[in-house]
Amino acid sequence: MHFYETLLSNEPFQPNTSTKKSDLLKTARFSDEATYIYSLEKKKIVAADGWLQLLGYDNSEINMHLLVSITAPDFKEFIIEMNNQALSFILSKSENLHTYSCTIESKKISKTGAVVSLIESVRVFKSSRGKVLEVIGNYKLNPRISQPGNKYFQASGPGIETLVEKMQHFEAQEKVMNKRESKVIRMLANGKTVSEVTNEILVSKSTVEKILSELCKKFKVSNRAELIAYSLRNEMI
Repeated sequence: MHFYETLLSNEPFQPNTSTKKSDLLKTARFSDEATYIYSLEKKKIVAADGWLQLLGYDNSEINMHLLVSITAPDFKEFIIEMNNQALSFILSKSENLHTYSCTIESKKISKTGAVVSLIESVRVFKSSRGKVLEVIGNYKLNPRISQPGNKYFQASGPGIETLVEKMQHFEAQEKVMNKRESKVIRMLANGKTVSEVTNEILVSKSTVEKILSELCKKFKVSNRAELIAYSLRNEMI
């Protein structure tokens, strides 16, 4: 279990946010943003503001479990991995802590069920004697349309290149097809029908259809033709 997942497993579901800190967040954010402060000592969110306007949740409902659970499926693994890697990285540092930050594109499911495209940023909020005590997260509406198959990730701070490389590698691995998936798409790209594919690789039609459906979701394309085009364009088959 990684650092971030360990924190999640210990976090109380109700944050009981501090009024003093919430007042601070109100003065520090724009009207179209939502923020939280997470305490590594208390292992919970200790302040939150702006969530009703952004995603329909009351500030008192906001905790790390919720923020993970409402992440859109196509972003969830990447964001959990980013949090794992970023937290592990920052906890290994003792100097220049306030220079570190991470920013990522994501999508969250609002309380009404709508998918909301966001930009998430996290940085050190409070430290003492070379130890991170609190981090602050900022969420705002994404002004641009995310490109299918690509996840925007940016980080800053001394030595942060190692973290960026790990996340780039993880994203690349997300895009890789296994041998059977690659073979199915390659056969379809060469003009074979689904029936011909099933006969050749000895699986049922429903299995092939499931493979195609899952790959369309994975690479955020709408249909088989787009999936084949995406695979060819990115030299995946």
